[in-house]
Amino acid sequence: MAKVNIVMDMSQFDMFRLCEERFNNRYNLNKTATTKAPQLDRGTLVHLACETYYEMLKDGSNYQDASVAALSKIRQAAVLTTDLEPEVVNRVIDVMEEYFDYWRVADQNLHIVAVENPFLYLLHEDDEVRIHLAGKIDIITSDNKYENKPMDHKSYDRTYEVNRMSNQFKNYCYATKSNYLDVNLIGFQKTLKPHEKYRRVPLSYDPYILEAWKQNVIKVMYHYLTCIAENSWPLNETSCDKYNRRCEYFNVCDSSGAEAKFYKLNADFITVEPWDVSKVLRKASEVLDDAIREKEKETQDSV
Repeated sequence: MAKVNIVMDMSQFDMFRLCEERFNNRYNLNKTATTKAPQLDRGTLVHLACETYYEMLKDGSNYQDASVAALSKIRQAAVLTTDLEPEVVNRVIDVMEEYFDYWRVADQNLHIVAVENPFLYLLHEDDEVRIHLAGKIDIITSDNKYENKPMDHKSYDRTYEVNRMSNQFKNYCYATKSNYLDVNLIGFQKTLKPHEKYRRVPLSYDPYILEAWKQNVIKVMYHYLTCIAENSWPLNETSCDKYNRRCEYFNVCDSSGAEAKFYKLNADFITVEPWDVSKVLRKASEVLDDAIREKEKETQDSV
């Protein structure tokens, strides 16, 4: 009998863990909200700027050229790929300009191995299933102490404690065979000083922690296969309100009967293309290039 192949990234995995029905709505039925949260657009701009900046540093450019190019990318992307108000875009530019300056000396001394590095690896294989995990690491660095150490950019509004239990972080470490990772915090607070909002938090995971994480992922994936086989996606009511944010599918799940749920799902959400691992692995700059081509095509079609 042919083996079942599972491919997931940690965004999918985390959503499945939060609520199987939410996962079903998003990744099986391909239903999503009609608008993106502003934080998603802002985060995209931050990652695009960082990709441009660190890629140029990696290739030997100086700080001035790299920072100017990165800020220009924000302006370009804001026009073509987001619906953010000008004042929000200007705030992103101000924050990133200050961020680049704050880490100016340290960043120019980094030995950058890769930027926006995609990966897809086989986590587990047995007689029934192959489990592949995918992702994209913002930066990988190496020095005489740490080899292939991942760094993950996180923009934020409120100070919080970094979650060492993050599946994303453990996945990065497992993929790079590193026991260490840096979380690069980029704060948007207006009242904090640079050293308070631009922080790099080191995390470490010993082999026992990573192995325990792997075994847990395998068990969850077998539960995922059961959901597929039975076409049954349990509702996790404890996840309807998480982190002071109500699930986008709350009104759908709160409906009485299958017909009412079907109506709300189709009335309040749009159908998007199925999840594609190749798109997840693309760099932010590649997504921007597509947006530019699409914009040009729309302009030509309207003439």
